[in-house]
Amino acid sequence: MNDLAPNSDSTQTDTELAYGSIRDDIIQGHLQPGSKLKVADLRARYSVGAAPLREALSRLVGDRLVVQQTQRGFRVKEASPADVEDVGRVRNLLECEALRESLLSGKDDWEARVVASYHRLTLAEGRSKSPENLRELELRNNEFHEALVSATQSRWLLELRAQVYHHHERYRYLSRTKKNSSRDTAAEHAAIYDAVIRRDVKEACALTTDHIDRTTKSASEAMSS
Repeated sequence: MNDLAPNSDSTQTDTELAYGSIRDDIIQGHLQPGSKLKVADLRARYSVGAAPLREALSRLVGDRLVVQQTQRGFRVKEASPADVEDVGRVRNLLECEALRESLLSGKDDWEARVVASYHRLTLAEGRSKSPENLRELELRNNEFHEALVSATQSRWLLELRAQVYHHHERYRYLSRTKKNSSRDTAAEHAAIYDAVIRRDVKEACALTTDHIDRTTKSASEAMSS
């Protein structure tokens, strides 16, 4: 046995750490669209070895958040109005199908999760929107939308929906560069929640589609201005 061989559990932990950190920084805009991802720079940024970083970057290529260019390394995927509109359209299709399945098959434990996640979201929405609280608001928003679809039986649908959600989330961060004083996201969430609790599939899907479309429009306008 070679005592100097790398510990596979440690390497896997480092890969997961690098993957989550880079993904979050791309989604939140800390790593800008189109920026080059040099392994040496990433090692200094995240204090992770080169091998776990390369594995993490390869996974992010699979997630379509990172692009690998032959002989030119890795770059953050570009952002554009056309792309956000495509992402928004696909998210609507996946979200509404997953929501429909959840409303038709969700049991008491699913409904309890929806109620609890909505309560946490309303608390986050009621706090001042300082930079520290924006991250919490995103987490609670994510929890709420995940709870809504969590009774879906299809693992494939949930995995595809989660991947597209992350892309739309990245554009949601970008959309904050454009003020939209007429939008009341708390009221949008409240309406969706009410329709879901009533198990009104048609209204819940219509409200969710409008909710997603508003974010898509804001992001598209932010990049076009």
